Amino acid sequence: MNEATDQMTTGARLADPAEVLDIAALRFAWGRVALYERLDLRLSAAGIYGLFGRNGSGKPTLLKLIAGLLTPAAGRIKALGYEPRQRAAGFLAEVYLLPEEFHLPNLTPRQLLDNQAAFYPRFDAALYGEYLSELRVPAGQRFADMSLGQKKKAAIAFALAAQTPLLLMDEPTNGLDIESRVQFRRLMTRPEQRARAVLISTHQAHDLESILTHLWFIDQGRIVLDMSMPEIARRLSMGVAASVAALPAADRLLYQTPVGAQWAWIARAEDAASDAPASASVQLELLYQAISLQPEAMLTALGASGEKAP
Repeated sequence: MNEATDQMTTGARLADPAEVLDIAALRFAWGRVALYERLDLRLSAAGIYGLFGRNGSGKPTLLKLIAGLLTPAAGRIKALGYEPRQRAAGFLAEVYLLPEEFHLPNLTPRQLLDNQAAFYPRFDAALYGEYLSELRVPAGQRFADMSLGQKKKAAIAFALAAQTPLLLMDEPTNGLDIESRVQFRRLMTRPEQRARAVLISTHQAHDLESILTHLWFIDQGRIVLDMSMPEIARRLSMGVAASVAALPAADRLLYQTPVGAQWAWIARAEDAASDAPASASVQLELLYQAISLQPEAMLTALGASGEKAP
């Protein structure tokens, strides 16, 4: 996790000691199609949490439920001490949802600040200007004259500058070029982001593996993996072998897949009881593939119930 700081890795406590998110026995369906039957999720520490899962697993829906844009059929959702579905003014000032598809009024980023920043009492106009500059978004250009990527970067800058204790982001790097994705990761690891909880739903595993502090994997309506990135690195080894003969021993090997003439692999760590070395990394795209294709073996190796979020 070369871009994340030690404080982000361990999970700093939020300034407000209240539970950030507490979801219990959540049920939700689209018509007769059940999406969640009894989903449980809890977190109380700052950090960047990645939400992964197959298409149709309900990741954007979960973010909307947390934001109060959808109402559960049963169960409990508490976010920052509020029931999101009540849409209380205090709650709306403390949470920000950046959806994958969004609409911006035909204003300039500077005018967006003047029109909407007042809804967020922690909004930092100076940081907003810094983020726009870092992302190379012209503050005086109207959104109608910007590319989709430029508008996406402006929306990211506003979401980060709002400084809400809870930030929900759905596929934030979609539509960004390579340079902008690097800039996004840099912004996410700035000191002012350490005191908030950020939930990111994404398929872009490679974009985020260096900044995530915790991983959730959702499958068939439940969280099947709930574990910190350092803990995953402690339990698993990952790498690339030049040939089949160079793969780890069969009693440790969990997953392998060809990559050109080489083999990417995941194995049980040789000594899971010890702390993972500082250089250990989690290759999220490879892990995503392995859990999707061989869930039983992977989840058993990681621990059947995973590790509860702090």
